[in-house]
Amino acid sequence: MTQRTLAGWASEFALGFAYWLALVVVLEPGNVLRGATLPLGMEAARLAGAGLLGAAITPAVFALTRHRPIEGEARWRRAALHLGCDLCLAALLIVAAGVLAALFGLDRRPLPVALADQLAIDGLLLFFAVAALTGIAHALLFQARAQSAGSAPPAPAAGYLAAVPVRTRGRVLLLDLAQVGWIESQGNYLALHDGAASHLIRETSVRFETLLDPARFARIHRQTIVALDRIREIASLPSGDATVTLDDGTRLRMSRGFRDGVRKRFEARQR
Repeated sequence: MTQRTLAGWASEFALGFAYWLALVVVLEPGNVLRGATLPLGMEAARLAGAGLLGAAITPAVFALTRHRPIEGEARWRRAALHLGCDLCLAALLIVAAGVLAALFGLDRRPLPVALADQLAIDGLLLFFAVAALTGIAHALLFQARAQSAGSAPPAPAAGYLAAVPVRTRGRVLLLDLAQVGWIESQGNYLALHDGAASHLIRETSVRFETLLDPARFARIHRQTIVALDRIREIASLPSGDATVTLDDGTRLRMSRGFRDGVRKRFEARQR
């Protein structure tokens, strides 16, 4: 795990801890203020444990949001995926809380009985809490994208393409290459990927690469070219290849022959 990835995971964990702790405080004000059923020290430990349990699933919610955001043509399928994952995570929280309560003697009922009771009482509430966290993750993702789009990339050097005509819905439009995250070779065509959308043009990868500004685009595979300013992370693989993760969560394979050169250019842009 890279330092940058670790920092991102830690910030998501901290946000999750604050979110779930605040949720418990809001839902149980009597217990928090009076320690109704437990001594103050045990009540504080219970609250901290609830926050930590929720924080443990938060990076998973953010990771799924980055890799499968609810947008584009696949939005309904992805919404169903998030719905199923939120249900599973809510159930996982109930099981983990029940097991911990039994281990520490906070609930002396048989575990199956306690879990069934908690599922009936808190299941729907926890599902909505996880779904709300998914909404927060999407809001932060879209805000980060808007801020990134708001900072205009440098203009391409003279002699290189700034835009390319593409056909969409029977019309021909100029696609600004600053919007393109990666380019994929598909036989005699190229797919220019702009977020959730893609545009096909009849062109060869080798020829098109000569028209692109090398300060902004780099080849990572014989079939793939990426925009350097869209790369979020490069992770080496045991085979010698690498995985390139873009800012929208897209993961692409990078061949070992391109790895060192692209990594140096990526690290130079981070300084």
